[in-house]
Amino acid sequence: MNLQAFKYLMALDEHGGFHKAADACHVSQPALSIQIKKFEEELGISLLERGHKEFIFTPAGLEVLERARGIMRRVGEIEELSRLWNDPYSGELSIGAFPTLAPYYFPQILDHFIDSYPELRINLIEEKTHVLIERLKAGTLDAAFLAEPVEDAALEHGTIFSEEFYVGIPPNHALSKRKTVDPAQLSAEKLLLLEEGHCLRGQALEYCSTAGMGEVLNFRASSMETLLQMVAMGRAISLIPDCVAKRNPQIHYVKLKGGGAMRTIGLYWRRSSVRKDLMRELVDDLSREYGK
Repeated sequence: MNLQAFKYLMALDEHGGFHKAADACHVSQPALSIQIKKFEEELGISLLERGHKEFIFTPAGLEVLERARGIMRRVGEIEELSRLWNDPYSGELSIGAFPTLAPYYFPQILDHFIDSYPELRINLIEEKTHVLIERLKAGTLDAAFLAEPVEDAALEHGTIFSEEFYVGIPPNHALSKRKTVDPAQLSAEKLLLLEEGHCLRGQALEYCSTAGMGEVLNFRASSMETLLQMVAMGRAISLIPDCVAKRNPQIHYVKLKGGGAMRTIGLYWRRSSVRKDLMRELVDDLSREYGK
């Protein structure tokens, strides 16, 4: 049993075919096929159900594939650990954030990373929350800014900042001259939210259901920029987090009386991460310098 067979299995799963998997592994297709066949003979089980042009993983193959992923993740951690023992503040660091935070928060902290960690190559990734969590656990992300709470025993985190939501109102709206508004006054308004998959949608719905505000069901925005444009055109109102409101002055923002509309952002990483000390240092730095 060798690690190369695990890599070939994972490549087959990722690319869906022997030719593409072989190209990704920089070997010939026959070489990859022979290695997989030898692995099956060594184990005494069939990992793949082969057709004329296609294949599927057998139930046993799926079990082996899942364990191969875990083994290769551990191998990657060992390789990373050896590099980090030489210099934990060098190499690549991949950090993610969800779409209603990344474009507004990443520019604030980029200079800090460049100045404080000059030997690190920072990769900033924007993805929806569930994708970030999957990538964190798979080891293809080192850390991610996520809205708290995230209940997952494989992850740990530190809180960076909390921010309130404002009501985004069209410039010609009757409430556009107000600085504050009671949520009860908004119960008859058309409320626009993001589509399914955005964590901001869930946060807004939770508050709106408590405040008696209802969603416009015949339209949902695919991005924050689309949502802002629709509000600016007078189509609806929406709940907008503070970091977005500060950078989009084209609509009017009204503070909600009574508070309660908030989100808290934390930096999450794997409990098994070999860079957990660096992550904790980042939490201290960012929460102190860039938390608001």
